[in-house]
Amino acid sequence: MTGANAIWITDANDPALPSEVLFPSVTRAVELFDATDGILLDTQGLRAVIDLPADLDVLDEADRPRIDRFLRAAERGGVRSGYIARNRKPWWAVGLRSPAPILATYMARRPPAFVRNLASAHNINAVHGIYPREPMPYATLDTLVGALRAAAPNAVGRTYAGGLLKFEPSEMARIYVPGPAMLREMAA
Repeated sequence: MTGANAIWITDANDPALPSEVLFPSVTRAVELFDATDGILLDTQGLRAVIDLPADLDVLDEADRPRIDRFLRAAERGGVRSGYIARNRKPWWAVGLRSPAPILATYMARRPPAFVRNLASAHNINAVHGIYPREPMPYATLDTLVGALRAAAPNAVGRTYAGGLLKFEPSEMARIYVPGPAMLREMAA
């Protein structure tokens, strides 16, 4: 969660900032719906989340003027006083998690899409990141995604006006999939 997407999300090649602070990220559900065969192969076309380190002194000194300009603009935009930034230490460090191996949509007028994240794209709270509790080989992760996709049409989320389906983490957790041992066996 960025707390101010209009500030923290930018073009993947934004020339105003050093590339070291730009992290290609899934920021819209359509990016998963458009994934070829349920696989996100590359970050082409994705936007980037600006994630600054907590200690700005670790950045290259030559990059500091661009970072300082960005932070002044963010402060002028009121980002620092927003709820998320006020409760984040320091306020400018979004703190992205490592890329999830599986990404899933959580709100649409259709069942959730489950996508293997071979591009190692980050994600914001526009989609869910799914992190298996135990390490799984790629083939087992692929089998898990297949099982989730097969179960998704029968999954029950919250339904809102006009047929909008929403799957909070608790609803996602209720989607039946085989256990890790069976998934490994199915992948073999």
